[in-house]
Amino acid sequence: MRVLSTLLSSLALPVVVRGFQVLSMPPIANAASMTMTINTKSDQSKIRQRPNASKVAPLQYTNDVNAVDADKAIQIPLRVNGGSASVAIKDGKTNDALQYAAKAIPLLAVAAAASVMGTTWLSGFSSPAAQGVKLVYAGAIAGIISRTFCAPIEMVSTVMMCRGDAVTSMTDELKKTWQKEGFRGMFKGNGANCLKVAPSRGTQFLVYEFVKRKMLVAGVGLAAGASAGSLHAGSRLFAGGCAGMVAAGIVYPLEVVKTMLTLYPDKCKSIPGALSMVYRSSGIGGLYRGLGPTLVAMFPYVGVEFMVYETLKKRWELAFGPVGTAALLLLGALGGAAAQASAHPLDVIRRRMQMQSMNIDKSEEKDKPVKKYSNMFSGLYHVGKHEGIHVLFNGLGPACFEKIPSTAIGYFIYEFLKVALNVASL
Repeated sequence: MRVLSTLLSSLALPVVVRGFQVLSMPPIANAASMTMTINTKSDQSKIRQRPNASKVAPLQYTNDVNAVDADKAIQIPLRVNGGSASVAIKDGKTNDALQYAAKAIPLLAVAAAASVMGTTWLSGFSSPAAQGVKLVYAGAIAGIISRTFCAPIEMVSTVMMCRGDAVTSMTDELKKTWQKEGFRGMFKGNGANCLKVAPSRGTQFLVYEFVKRKMLVAGVGLAAGASAGSLHAGSRLFAGGCAGMVAAGIVYPLEVVKTMLTLYPDKCKSIPGALSMVYRSSGIGGLYRGLGPTLVAMFPYVGVEFMVYETLKKRWELAFGPVGTAALLLLGALGGAAAQASAHPLDVIRRRMQMQSMNIDKSEEKDKPVKKYSNMFSGLYHVGKHEGIHVLFNGLGPACFEKIPSTAIGYFIYEFLKVALNVASL
């Protein structure tokens, strides 16, 4: 359908488009020469020029792409003076995801290249000190990759643990986050999480191997039978628990920051901003609130993970020989699931105590005050009594859903780096 119509320079289409970015078109000096072409499969019909067109108020355009949500882009093809032009109305969430990916991909490429060069350089050293550095390095790289891969699920797990029955399901929270914050919101808190997990995971592997070595030298906790010369499961549990407590104490302020960034993205825009806000509201103590239940939870949490993984790995090697890729992923997944299930109620209380660092008098629901817990046992009692025992296990599904692939990937990368770095563990 081809229409030739005279348009005054002040004429603008009376259309309000919300949720899209509209590219405004300036008034046309010679409006009579404008041609609009619309292709359609139906029969062509003429469009009558709108009367009193010159009295129409100019269209007010907006650049707000977050007014409402949109699923698809819309394109309006135009033909002006024999040429062509198009007005593209794009989905804001898609633009946000593309921009975020465009910034992340070069950084990931640089990090990958640095990791390869670092691994090649470290593999040439063999001193005892170098062996310790290699363990920290392998654990840090494995932790960063595994946690980033599962960051959206871990974000949902944190929200469900802290907000209890206010969150209906994992899929609903993911959808809500996407609609409100876009692609960036799916990874909120991941930067602080990576800063925390790199030294934490590296320290865990270092302390774990150190404690095992000392126990072997002292002849404590040795296994009998076919596994003679190595530690039994209880000794691995103890060594892993000690490693988890040491690592948690070192990086705990970053754990608080990660929780704040996940739950209060509007108030905490960055890692320094979150640290500053917690410090201003609660002082230094706010950065360590919840440390008690964290240390208690880390003993079974990390201890069970190391015990299950290494015990099953030793038995696999005795029964079937060297452990392959699929077996490593399976054993890591079993260790992660067992660890998460063993310490989840304490994890719920730990994160809720971290929320108290914000010193907020009211929660998002104006009539519901924020609950205060003086210690771990008080938190367990109050949540069980006033909210129900089931709340202590809120987020267990997403936590296991995140922990299983995260631990599997982490152990796989750790074992790969141990081979590349020429490191042997007991």
